[in-house]
Amino acid sequence: MGKNEKKLLVIGIDQAIPYLLQKFLKEGRLPNIQNLVDNGVIGEGYSCPPCDTPTNWTTIATGATTAIHGVTSFYMHIPGEPLDLGMKYRSRTQLYNSCKAQYLWDIADRNGYKPFVINYPSGWPSEFKNGVMSLFTWNIPNSLPKMLISSEIITINSNSDIPLNNEAIKKAISNNIERLTQNLGMSIENTNHLNQQIVNFNLNISNSNKQIYDSLQISVNNSKKIKTVKESEWSQWISVQIASEQGILPSLFRIKPLQIESNGRSIKLERSGVYNTKGWSVPDSFGEKLVKNVFEYDLPKKREVEFMIYGKMKNYLKSARRESFTLVQALHFGKRDFNWDFCFFHYHPLDTINHDLLAYLHKDSPVYTEKKAEKALQNVETAYRIVDEMVGELMKRCIDKHTITLFISDHGAIPIWKVANITRILVEAGLVTYKYNQAQKKKIIDWKKTLAFPYMEPPFVWVNLKGRDPQGIVGRKEYEIVRERIIEALSEAKEPETNEKVIDMALRREDAKDMGLNGDRIGDVVYFLKPPYGVFDGDLDALDASSLLLNAYNKPLTYNTKRFFGAHAYYTPDTVFGDFSVSVPVIINGRGIKKGDTLNQVINLTDIVPTLSHLLSIPKPTHAQGNIVYDFLE
Repeated sequence: MGKNEKKLLVIGIDQAIPYLLQKFLKEGRLPNIQNLVDNGVIGEGYSCPPCDTPTNWTTIATGATTAIHGVTSFYMHIPGEPLDLGMKYRSRTQLYNSCKAQYLWDIADRNGYKPFVINYPSGWPSEFKNGVMSLFTWNIPNSLPKMLISSEIITINSNSDIPLNNEAIKKAISNNIERLTQNLGMSIENTNHLNQQIVNFNLNISNSNKQIYDSLQISVNNSKKIKTVKESEWSQWISVQIASEQGILPSLFRIKPLQIESNGRSIKLERSGVYNTKGWSVPDSFGEKLVKNVFEYDLPKKREVEFMIYGKMKNYLKSARRESFTLVQALHFGKRDFNWDFCFFHYHPLDTINHDLLAYLHKDSPVYTEKKAEKALQNVETAYRIVDEMVGELMKRCIDKHTITLFISDHGAIPIWKVANITRILVEAGLVTYKYNQAQKKKIIDWKKTLAFPYMEPPFVWVNLKGRDPQGIVGRKEYEIVRERIIEALSEAKEPETNEKVIDMALRREDAKDMGLNGDRIGDVVYFLKPPYGVFDGDLDALDASSLLLNAYNKPLTYNTKRFFGAHAYYTPDTVFGDFSVSVPVIINGRGIKKGDTLNQVINLTDIVPTLSHLLSIPKPTHAQGNIVYDFLE
């Protein structure tokens, strides 16, 4: 061992739900996670509200509450900005400069550790003296795209009776990349290697006695090292410079012959995805290493909404398994490359699965049937087993007797099947006013008549305050009156058919201090919904109350969801609905940790960083709010 006697691996599994995890553990479905439990401590934790991804992965890495670190869900209002500006910058909360608290990995870096932070939805970009940060498959603003174009099958035919030559093969590959990049507003740079003839593709006869073309000989940069690739074999990585709006992107691709006609007049090959190597890892050189050593499959395509499934469930699960396998490979490669001893990573597919399926598992849901519930549970179990398989591979490749392993989630989730229309509530209370814009065919907020502006993610409402907000019209003397009107409107909002209230709690920011919601980025009013209500049903535009299409504006106070059946960001951390909860599972294992124990009390996620700091014998971050969980310790 070197200077640091203990290592750390944080296995971050987004939206792992305690009930489902315990169910599958009891049924023996998750043997590798069971191994962690048997040799460690299992418990439960409460998130910091809003109970969602950016907020709580930041809390897990800093020990700070939302008020302290200021990372407020996917949308953040910064005092002094127009109230609706934060709605235009989804996920800026995940940027390093958006967080006002100190990260544990920065402390570790200064104390001799080699941090590896990968696929993590907070703190981008962190620059280390000794370590590496990589976004990997996760997408965060202020980064560059990883996969520029997907893999494709190319068939190249000779125009004559003679075999294909280098120029014909090279031109076909170059044209393929050029065509697809142009569709994305990019192009191959004129000075790229392909056009300079630095890459050569020559059909080859391996056995001179047979005179049959059966392979390609490929050389790069006039190197004397020529690689011969037969059918179903990958070539070496080939460089190409792609011109884009973000500048020149140094990129890599490779090819695999699938079928070579024996006479050399036709070849069918697979071109891999074209990967940009800069702007998504720090340092950039590590991004190139990941491409060359880890990327065996196309990366998942960027989705408008991180937690929604586009396409068939079976295809998504297949992609999720590939992603888990590739992530393990990346962690293992990092071990070999720079021998990290402190690692935080995050894996998101459980979150996506739950958002899609949870209502099918609740008998009161209108979409529930026994058949649908059975199918949904099968898919959920498959997702958990993918996680278990990943844990098993990590135990083989990255975890040793010196490693403290923390298995944790950022939030749980509950089934939902109705939408509470927050904007409609405030409009009917006379707090938000719109005017129709004929050119845009939208209802546009009338700031001269609007007293309050709602956010949904996070669940905050801001008073349109004169002297603080650029369009402010509410005077200081009316501030408390308007807040009381907001709270009353939310608290009294009811489902028309059942007369049931849709809001669990609405309170002033300062009254939410005990929940860690009293900072300057917290709304003037904080609200929490009652299950089974949510606010999102797949349309991001509908979350921005500053402008609404007529169909969104005209929606009633409550209505059934069509696309979204699980949620978490709009509820108190201790919310339970049927078997489901917003709380998270916590499993810790390793040196100095009890074995085979269960926590009797629920901890807070703010307690994680002080506990890890204690175990690693390093200072805790300046802004950490929680306590050491001594019940974890031997």
